Amino acid sequence: MDFFRSMAIAFSMYSAIPMPQFQWDQKSYQNSFSFFPFVGAGLSGVLFLIYRLCFRIGLSSPVAGMILTAVIVIYTGGFHIDGYMDTMDALCSHRSRDEKIRIMKDPHIGAFGVIQLVVLMLFTVSGIYEALGRGQFYSLLYAFVISRSLSGIAVCTFKRRDNNTSLIRFETKGSRQATLVWMFVYIFIALVLMFLNHDSTAIIATLVSVVWLFISKAICEKELGGISGDTSG
Repeated sequence: MDFFRSMAIAFSMYSAIPMPQFQWDQKSYQNSFSFFPFVGAGLSGVLFLIYRLCFRIGLSSPVAGMILTAVIVIYTGGFHIDGYMDTMDALCSHRSRDEKIRIMKDPHIGAFGVIQLVVLMLFTVSGIYEALGRGQFYSLLYAFVISRSLSGIAVCTFKRRDNNTSLIRFETKGSRQATLVWMFVYIFIALVLMFLNHDSTAIIATLVSVVWLFISKAICEKELGGISGDTSG
C-alpha cells in the first residue's frame, strides 16, 4: 500500500494526472521522490501514443512537433516551467545574489521569464521536429526519465540555497541514500535499453546532460547560493 501511495503522491505533485485522494503521511511523502522518474516514464508513454496518432492521421512534422510540445506542458501542468521562468527571471537580471533570490520568490512573471520561455518552446519544437524528420523520435523518450533522475541526484547531493526551499525534505541520511540509489538504478536501466537498441544519439545526449548537471550546479552555487525547487524544476 505504501508503494502505491508514494507513487500516487509523486504523480499528484509532478504531473496533472488525477490521482486518488488520501491523507499524506511523512514517510510516503518522502518516499514519493523515488518515483519522480516514473512520472517521466509516464510522459514518455503518453508522447509515444500521441506520436503514433499524429503519424496515423498524417500530420506534418512541424504540426506534430507543436502538439507534442503542448502535451509535455499539459502533462506536467506547467509545474517545471514555473520554476524555469522564475530562475531565468533571476539569472537574466544580472543583479546581486540577494536581489536574484528576491526575484525568484516574487509570484509575478517578469519579462525575462517570458522571453526565455519563448526561446525554450522554440528549441523544444525545433528539436522534436528534427527528431521526427530524422526518424529518431524514440531517442527523445529517454530524456524524461534521465532528466528527472539527474534532478533527483542533485536534490540528494547538491548544496541547497537554504532550508526554506520547496525541495522535498529528507529527515534521515538513509532516506536520501535510498532515493539516490533509485536514481542511479533508473539511469542504469535507461542506459541498458539505449545500448540494446544501439541508440548512440540517446547515449550522447545522456552524457551531455550529465555535463550540464555539473555546470548548472556551479551556476546555482555561484549566482544563487545553491539549488532550490525552482532551479530543480
